[in-house]
Amino acid sequence: MKKILIIAAVVLVGSLLAYVLMPKYRPTPAFSLQSLQGKTVSNADLQGKVTFINFWFPSCPGCVSEMPKIIKMAGDYRNNPQFQILGIAQPVDPIESVHRYVAEYGLPFTVMYDPEAKAGKAFETYVYPTSFLVNKKGEILKTYVGEPDFNLVYREIDAALAK
Repeated sequence: MKKILIIAAVVLVGSLLAYVLMPKYRPTPAFSLQSLQGKTVSNADLQGKVTFINFWFPSCPGCVSEMPKIIKMAGDYRNNPQFQILGIAQPVDPIESVHRYVAEYGLPFTVMYDPEAKAGKAFETYVYPTSFLVNKKGEILKTYVGEPDFNLVYREIDAALAK
């Protein structure tokens, strides 16, 4: 009986230690896409910046509903060089539709088209919109499926920028 208690205690302590020492956040998956302006953007571009990554497509009702709030966020943080927004359009709509949408609404942030949905699969997006808040180390702090509470997102961005 004593032996079982000792083994159980060792397992418990080992489990707690593993939990405490485990990284709190997972790194962003590797990706590399061309922006609509032809610039290559990859997870290397996340280093040193707090990043809001939004997976979307123009015919997605939820994506269209939240886009004005993302545009406002871009404006609110435009003077902060430590913050960026990346839009990754999924190939539900053709690239021409993405170009039209970006031009019509004047999206003030980098937009990429994910022609084979490789980035979407790497980030495990299945429902749209899905967004990720990434810290300055390139680690995912938060995942938002559907339209998030943007007041909360702002607080989370501010907290990440303060670190």
